[in-house]
Amino acid sequence: MKNLTIIIALTIAVLFFGCSNSSVDKSQMVNPLLGDISYEIKFGHKPDATTDNTIRIRTHLEYVESLLRNTDVSNLSVNLKTKRNHLLDLLHDYWTNGIFPKNYDFADQRKPCFIDKEGTICAVGYLIEQTTSRKVAEEINSKYKYDELLAMNNSTVDNWVLKSGLTKEECAMIQPTYGPTPVYTYNYITPEYGISSSIISGLNLSLNTINGIQIGKGATNNTVPIIGLITGAGQIVLGSAMYPTEETAWGGTNYTNESQKTLSMVNIGLGTTTMILSTWNLITNHKPKNKLTTWNIYSFPTRGNNTGMAFSLSRRF
Repeated sequence: MKNLTIIIALTIAVLFFGCSNSSVDKSQMVNPLLGDISYEIKFGHKPDATTDNTIRIRTHLEYVESLLRNTDVSNLSVNLKTKRNHLLDLLHDYWTNGIFPKNYDFADQRKPCFIDKEGTICAVGYLIEQTTSRKVAEEINSKYKYDELLAMNNSTVDNWVLKSGLTKEECAMIQPTYGPTPVYTYNYITPEYGISSSIISGLNLSLNTINGIQIGKGATNNTVPIIGLITGAGQIVLGSAMYPTEETAWGGTNYTNESQKTLSMVNIGLGTTTMILSTWNLITNHKPKNKLTTWNIYSFPTRGNNTGMAFSLSRRF
């Protein structure tokens, strides 16, 4: 029953992967056999250009470890089962440590990298190194540094696989690909944020111009400054809500979305300017209304050298 469940789950995963990624560039996937199904299952969406490379690799290896631990291996001998479990324990240690090779040589695609120029070894290379020697791993790297495991036609690799308790296809499922050396600036603005910022910026620039004209002429129409107070506050809220926070990738590297940060600062600044001009317009051009009704009490001399009192009332129409 357990074996049937795993087969059904794998079938669904493969069907889902095949349907949802039929038009996806496979050179950008984290694994040629499994693609990015691990990331989609864990995070609910596909990775993109802004996704941290280390998170993709770590997520993939975590997924593969779980997948291989739940695979039916009842056909294996006790010795091979023991070796298999030991390798999966090593794989767990490897991905939880979170130190992976970097792709220094291919700027436009993801590639496997057995051992990079800094000496950092890949997942399968680590398993070989820990169960044989570093020398063996380096000999494989000298011939197949950027090759996929299934393309390695090498007796050393094949003999190791035969004694590992894993199949060559399972080893290929483990092997990640690595993107170009990451630069954690993530200069990316979503279309929604860009469009909304453009619209409200254009509106507020127009209102600022009208506010300036009204301030200079002493106009008393309050419609423009009131609208400016509303749209200015709206742009400040938009910029504040979308202001990116600094994040830390695996390995302690700090990064932030600099483009979004700049746009958010522009939104906050322009929104504040609009509110200041609108408030100034309201205050400086607010004049009291002329009174329509006035009255007065005054005195006047009479013929008998007496003083009389009079009351006057006037009404403007």
